[in-house]
Amino acid sequence: MHDTIANRFGLTILLAILATLLMNGIFVGVSGVWGRPSFEKSGMLDAAAATVRIIEAQPPEIRETLAASAGTPAYDVAWYAASPVEPSERLQTTYKTGSAAFRRVLDDPARTVLFFRDDMPEVKSSPRVDELLRDGSRYFMSVRLSDGTWLTFAAAERSWGISMPYRWILIGLFAVLSCIVLATTAACTMASPVERLAAGVRRFGADPRAPAIPLQGPKELRETISAFNAMQAQIRRFVEDRTTMLAAISHDLRTPLTRMRLRAELMGDSLQQRKLFQDVDEMQSMVESALAFFRDDAGHEHATSFDLAELLKTIADDYGDQGVEIAYVGPDHARWTGRPHALRRVFVNLVENAIRHATCPSVALRMTEQGAEVTVCDRGPGIDDDKLEQVFLPFRRLSKARQPSTGGMGLGLTSARSIVRAHGGDLTLQNHADGGLQALVVLPPAAA
Repeated sequence: MHDTIANRFGLTILLAILATLLMNGIFVGVSGVWGRPSFEKSGMLDAAAATVRIIEAQPPEIRETLAASAGTPAYDVAWYAASPVEPSERLQTTYKTGSAAFRRVLDDPARTVLFFRDDMPEVKSSPRVDELLRDGSRYFMSVRLSDGTWLTFAAAERSWGISMPYRWILIGLFAVLSCIVLATTAACTMASPVERLAAGVRRFGADPRAPAIPLQGPKELRETISAFNAMQAQIRRFVEDRTTMLAAISHDLRTPLTRMRLRAELMGDSLQQRKLFQDVDEMQSMVESALAFFRDDAGHEHATSFDLAELLKTIADDYGDQGVEIAYVGPDHARWTGRPHALRRVFVNLVENAIRHATCPSVALRMTEQGAEVTVCDRGPGIDDDKLEQVFLPFRRLSKARQPSTGGMGLGLTSARSIVRAHGGDLTLQNHADGGLQALVVLPPAAA
C-alpha cells in the first residue's frame, strides 16, 4: 500500500546516505593509518604549538636540552641555531594546508613553517643530514622561532591519515558510487514494470485477445496497469459483441432470402423471375461474404513467431505451381511475431486482386527500423487517386477500374486492412509512377 514512487525515491536517497557512511566506515576500518584523522585534525599541531611557545620563552642556553626532553613516542623535537635545511620556497609550500593550520594555532600568520621528507634534495644536501636522519626519521616540520633559531619536529612513522581535501574527495566518490549503484538499481526496478506495460500495450495493438498485464511496480503504476487491463477487457467485449451481433444479422438474412427464392419460383413472368433470382443470388453472396468476414474477425488464432520472408516466398511458389509467375524481392529470412494465417490471407488477397485485374504482380519485403514493409505491385490500369480509400469500404467495387466479371463482393480489402491494423500496422494503396497499382503493408516493430 505504501509502495509509491515518492517513497521509492525517498528510500533510494536514504539508502545512498547510509551506503556512503558504510563505505566510509569500512575505509576507516581496513585502510590502517590512512583512515586516521588528518594531520591538522590529529591534535599534533596543538601539541607542537605548545612546545614552540614553551621553547621560545626559554633562554637559548637551555633550548636544546629542553627540546630533546619535549619529544613523545610519536615524534622527536630538536632545536637548531640555524635552519637544518635550506628554507626554500618549495619547502614552504609543500604542505600549504598544514602550514596555514599551524599558523592559525600559533596565531601568527607570518610564521615560517617548513614541511619536508627524508627523500627531498634539500635534506640530502643538508650539512645536518646525518643528525636529521639518525633515528630513522622520515617526516619533518621545522618552525622558525622569533629570534631566528629553528625548532624541528621529526617523526619516524606516519601516524595521521590523509588530508581533509583528499578525505572529502574520497567521501564524495563514495557518495557518487552509492548514488549510481542505488539509482541504477531503483531505475531498473521502476523501468521493468513500465517496459512490461509498454510491451502489453504493443501486444494488445497486435492481438486484441492478449492476456492482461500482471500488476507489478509502485502503487501509481499498478493503478495505471489496472486501468489499462479494464479498458482492454471493455474493448475486447465491445468488439466481440459487435462481431457476434453483425454475424447473427447476416446469418438471419438467409431465411428471408430463401423465402424470396421460393416465392420467385411461383412467378409467372420469366423475365422478372430471372432478375429476382439474380438479386437474390447477389444478396446471398453478400451474406456469405459478410459471414466469412466476421468469422475471420472473430478467429482465435494466437500470435506466434514465424518467418515473414518464408511466408511470402511460399505464396509465390504456390502461384508458380499454378503457372502464375510472381517475382519476390527481399531477404531470405525475417523473423516476425504475429498471426501467420491471417497475414497469409492478406497477402493472398492482394496477389489475387493483382492477378484478376492486372498482370502478374511482384512482391517485395523490406526490413527497416520502423518495422517491415511488404509491397505488392501490378501493371494494371490503376485506380483514380480520389478513390484509393473507397475500395476499403465494405461491398465497394470500382467497376471503372476493375472489370465486374472478376467476381467478389468487395470485402477482401476491407478484411485485409482490418487484419493488418489488428497487428498494429496499416494497408494503403497508391498508383505507381510507371503505371499500375501498389499495395503497401506496413507492420510495426512492436510486432517483432
